[in-house]
Amino acid sequence: MLKVILSLAAAFSLVLSSPVLATAQSSPEKIPESEVSADLGPCSALLIVTGSDAKPIYLAKMTTRIQYGPFGIKKLDLEAYTGFDGRLKITKLPETLKKPMFIHIGKDGKAETLEFKPNVRCHATFEVRLQ
Repeated sequence: MLKVILSLAAAFSLVLSSPVLATAQSSPEKIPESEVSADLGPCSALLIVTGSDAKPIYLAKMTTRIQYGPFGIKKLDLEAYTGFDGRLKITKLPETLKKPMFIHIGKDGKAETLEFKPNVRCHATFEVRLQ
């Protein structure tokens, strides 16, 4: 019985002193960027949402409708939220649109709307200030 306890104690001390665990706990983990994909093309839009005090807004809601295909018959509605850094990336957007694409961003009764034109800027960055 004593041998079992000693072997368990030795194994437990090896686990605690393992260099893999020590480095995993000491290195800061990168927070993944908030991202939503339309899976329709090569373009993207990065939204950076801040408040009137220029601080990033967490969980600001983004909604948009993408109309594509012949005569804009096909529709794709996207909805996502910003991350801790106030950023949200919309990826794989179509290069050409049949109808305008408006991106609506809001939180706590404050809202902004912007238009994404992939034929003008395929990889656009929008800085949105909710006031």
